[in-house]
Amino acid sequence: MEVSARPSDAIALALRTGTPIYGSDGVLDDAGIAIPDEQEDEVEKFREFLDQISPEDFGTSSQ
Repeated sequence: MEVSARPSDAIALALRTGTPIYGSDGVLDDAGIAIPDEQEDEVEKFREFLDQISPEDFGTSSQ
């Protein structure tokens, strides 16, 4: 099934259903950001951090 949706809605739907999101090469080329090789280490560390954190780690505001 193909669904046309805003990016935010497409991501929400894909996360809830475990569905991959596909984009055309042209869109990805225009919107993508190249990461310099010297920053790959930092990106990998951030990915590891995201894999280990959960919403509960942020607690709630007591104001």
